[in-house]
Amino acid sequence: MSSKERPSLGGTRIKTRKRNIAAPLDPAAFSDAVVQIYLDNAGDLELVAKNIESSELDFSRYGDTFFEVVFTGGRTQPGTTKSDEGERHTYSVIDCQPKREAILPSVVYIQKILRRKPFLIKNLENVMRRFLQSLELFEDNERKKLAIFTSLTFSQKLSGLPPETVFHPLLKDNLVAKGIVLPFITDFFKEYLVENSLDDLIALLKRG
Repeated sequence: MSSKERPSLGGTRIKTRKRNIAAPLDPAAFSDAVVQIYLDNAGDLELVAKNIESSELDFSRYGDTFFEVVFTGGRTQPGTTKSDEGERHTYSVIDCQPKREAILPSVVYIQKILRRKPFLIKNLENVMRRFLQSLELFEDNERKKLAIFTSLTFSQKLSGLPPETVFHPLLKDNLVAKGIVLPFITDFFKEYLVENSLDDLIALLKRG
């Protein structure tokens, strides 16, 4: 037998290693689909939550995009708070009135989503951290809405959200120097103390 020839067994299938091919990322299509759910249900968050739960959208891949839609009504440009191209809705946290009763339904809605999809808590952290680090890019009333929302996430004990996610971004020197942090923290404290004691607030700050 020639040294170049190799023995083979008849009928034997030669296995080849398959390379995993990742599906291309398409956050724009995902965002448009979520926005359409909001529009189809006229912003009724109870119905939106049910439709999201029954959808086949890939939340594990596009969790950050989902919360961008929740907060701003559509997708934001990568690493910023600026709106990107694509469909939008007007039932977001930023579009609400800067009042507890207007923003609380969004917190309850997110809580429902997290009960079904607990892995999304990390994406909520990511988006909140990014927005809080960029508070100077929001209008005054938008910052107030974010402060009320953030406070409600703790007073309503939103599943698994760590306080450091909120408080650490607020320590940025440029935010403090511009006088942006003090009004935000003031609105946060005022809202938190509606349902919680001063001792609760102190304990929360220590954890943060």
